[in-house]
Amino acid sequence: MKRIVFLAVASLFVLGLVLSGCAGGGGGGEEEPIITFAIAGPMTQFQGEHEWWAAELARDEINSGPGVNVGGVYHRVALVRVDTNEVLGAPDESVDALEAIIDDVDFVVGGFTTANVAIYREIAMYVQKIFMNCGTATGSLQYSVVEDYDHYKYWFKSGLYNEVFLVTSLYKMATTIGQVLKATLEEYGDAVVEDYRVPEDDKLRLAILMEDGAWCAGLVTSAQHYLPLLGFTVVGTWLVSATATDISTELTQIAAARPHIVFTAFGGPVAVAAVYSSQRIELGLPAMTVGINVEGQQKQHWVNTEGKCNGEIMLDTWGKGLQSTPKTAAFFDAFVDKTGEYPIYTAGTYDAIFQLKEAIEAVSAANDWDDIADVAGPDNIDALIQYLETSSRVGTNYRTAYYSMPAIDLGGGLYALSEAQIRALYPTLAAYSQADWLCAASGGPHIAHDLVYGPDYATGIGSQWQDGHKVGVWPMQLTVPSQEYWDTALTDKYGCWNFEYPGTTDVVIPIEGFLVS
Repeated sequence: MKRIVFLAVASLFVLGLVLSGCAGGGGGGEEEPIITFAIAGPMTQFQGEHEWWAAELARDEINSGPGVNVGGVYHRVALVRVDTNEVLGAPDESVDALEAIIDDVDFVVGGFTTANVAIYREIAMYVQKIFMNCGTATGSLQYSVVEDYDHYKYWFKSGLYNEVFLVTSLYKMATTIGQVLKATLEEYGDAVVEDYRVPEDDKLRLAILMEDGAWCAGLVTSAQHYLPLLGFTVVGTWLVSATATDISTELTQIAAARPHIVFTAFGGPVAVAAVYSSQRIELGLPAMTVGINVEGQQKQHWVNTEGKCNGEIMLDTWGKGLQSTPKTAAFFDAFVDKTGEYPIYTAGTYDAIFQLKEAIEAVSAANDWDDIADVAGPDNIDALIQYLETSSRVGTNYRTAYYSMPAIDLGGGLYALSEAQIRALYPTLAAYSQADWLCAASGGPHIAHDLVYGPDYATGIGSQWQDGHKVGVWPMQLTVPSQEYWDTALTDKYGCWNFEYPGTTDVVIPIEGFLVS
């Protein structure tokens, strides 16, 4: 049976290549040369759907023009949809799905869950094909490049940055929003309900509410440790099931603690994200919501919550009207026109395909190669890898660049990037300290083939639901008491975070809930 299924898949794949190759073809009945991308992800889940939809946008945009210029010979783009079933299925299913088509594709793009990706990416590594990771943040996956470069040099990040940077941006966003909320409460003075006035210790109260899942375990521990250091009083931690249909008990307890902010992390099905928004309003909990909400990134979230998500803020990738780069708005609008949805972070497959297109064109031109087999084949693929490692590209949400293999070996699996390596990326760095630029399996985020982090590179954004639209509100520029004050306060080794992208919308503070009725 398995062989029959495989033959059926292979037949459909070949038919797809013929159709793609003939699309827009010239005379004589000759098939146009093709570059084939496997799009791997959980295709029955919204995360995989966004990977596929974004890849289709990239394919159609490229094929509507001359194609990919490989040494003067234009190649069309073809996609193969690989359902890894990695949300609901076992790793073996993901392995079988990719293994069935790996010999017939040039590149692999996608991925989502760490446990599955860690196993099925090996299929691409063994046959020496580049895999652009667009869905898995876990730094340990990228660290494999450092541990065994020859085997994992084909593994690149082209989606969200690793979890250390993710949490760093999350804390930066929460701290900035906290400053705006605090200033607003102080402005309203005695009109604020006494329990919610800014405390004498000047620390806003914050409740941690997250899914009770393995992916949140480290984030819970980190939040409990770092948020007090960042000026918050943590009033408690509550964990709920990703499929919960009633969290009123937890929200009642949170409301009794009178927090100014609820710090959330929801990544699973729609249930808990929508339930939270609805029951928070029903219970009259005025606290601002700041955190992670993967489901909440979708346009449908407004409908699912009947608009009760209004005012909620989440770490995100794209927002309506936001222009993180000159390419943002065109991609965002095209994605919405195609799908009726806002893109979530796994839609980074669009940028991954264009990143590979640029690399292929540059390397083939430099080496006078006119066939994709020359560029992506095992004999010459090191040239493509070197180009990706040493170049940068402006995508739809940031400038993509990669950390180098660390020059300093500190022993025990701990490395550091040298001053020369760091200054090549951050030329305005005031002073170099080796301890600031570590690379390790955990806690050292500056990992080879992982995204460079900072205001000139990948930052992430904070989006807020405002009257039916999800708009970008962070990074934001603070000017009170002075811009100079915040420029200094919000500058770290990566750069100055007191800035905002074009199209950033002013954050809305739902002050009514804090006021005396």
